[in-house]
Amino acid sequence: MSIDVELTDLAYGGDAVGRYEGRVLFVPGGIPGERVRVEIVEERRGHARANLIEILRPAPERVEPAYPLLTDSGCQWQHIAYPAQLTWKAHIVRQLLVRIGKQPDALVHPTIGMPPSVSPWYYRNYASFTIGPRGELGFKFTESHDVQDLESCALLHPALDQIYQLVRNKLINYFGDTLGEMIQGFTVRGAIGAVTSTSSVMSSSGVKAVPSLLTVQARPGSIIENSQQLAQELMAISPAIVGVIIERVGGRYGRVFVGQEYLTDVVLGRRFRVSADSFFQVNPIQTAVLVERALAMLEPQRSEIVLDGYSGVGLFSAFLAPRAARVIAIESQPSNASSTSFIIDANGLTWPWLIPRVLVVIPRRYPRYRLWLRALSATFLVIPVHWPAILPRFALVVVIV
Repeated sequence: MSIDVELTDLAYGGDAVGRYEGRVLFVPGGIPGERVRVEIVEERRGHARANLIEILRPAPERVEPAYPLLTDSGCQWQHIAYPAQLTWKAHIVRQLLVRIGKQPDALVHPTIGMPPSVSPWYYRNYASFTIGPRGELGFKFTESHDVQDLESCALLHPALDQIYQLVRNKLINYFGDTLGEMIQGFTVRGAIGAVTSTSSVMSSSGVKAVPSLLTVQARPGSIIENSQQLAQELMAISPAIVGVIIERVGGRYGRVFVGQEYLTDVVLGRRFRVSADSFFQVNPIQTAVLVERALAMLEPQRSEIVLDGYSGVGLFSAFLAPRAARVIAIESQPSNASSTSFIIDANGLTWPWLIPRVLVVIPRRYPRYRLWLRALSATFLVIPVHWPAILPRFALVVVIV
């Protein structure tokens, strides 16, 4: 059934919102302010979903998607002009804090996007690709196990996109029709900050080569003959690849590797060791901005103690350590904890307290964590939140002692 509807808001995830028979109607691909014709595809008690058929009155922010193949694979905001995307993202965070967090006076600063002179594409230092049963290689479609086949990736930094294309072609040629049966997927990670901070070699296409780490996941139950040779051949396809890891070889925990198992990246002059399974910010340009903003808002003093929760490889701890009396870094991932140890030694910092294998979550309904923080004499708690929808459910508790 098709209906005409006015779109009035934007929901977390990017769906436009309208009303249908008193219920909320979600319309992917719409923009608030538009009048559209849609087809109802799902009806529930409190809401309905619809597919966009025709735009009867377009919004001024509407643009043609730059990369249509990515629209249904995680890049669903492409039809909205980039400056408008930033405005709407701040609006969504504010609405979540008001509706779920019950904080009507919550202050949400404007979204900091990419600099005007920098494209919002070809920036990521990390991407994970899936291989479908028929050998399709790319990203999964939204809410689906099907795979959108991609010959190139407009999200990755140009040097890493070249790596992706080389690895893609190598795996297709190596396994042929059995690719989907043997390999489940792979990830590409690059140390872009190490390139921008130092001189580096140029690739044949004129793009600066970026030290890269490749991790391949064998499909469970598959048997890769001579996996060590495959790893060596993958590493040989580009001098920028400094390490190759093949996981799930001969079982869940089996693995082989050649070269390095980590990269050394640079942010604002500080060095960080990033392993294959480490968490690290994916946007090198915005990582520096994130650190600078966090430091400006915290204003740590030399007499104070800082608790860095979910510290990862030590991104914030590295910059907080010289500014505070003590940093307590909390991290559950062993490779992240060892990376924090590296950044302390590599950057000439004094050691923080590092508490590995401890997770600290502070929902408002657990006031006992306030007492725990008092016991540590912590002045600041730093927990970056990457999914806005969970932000209202957690309190960033500041204990003044």
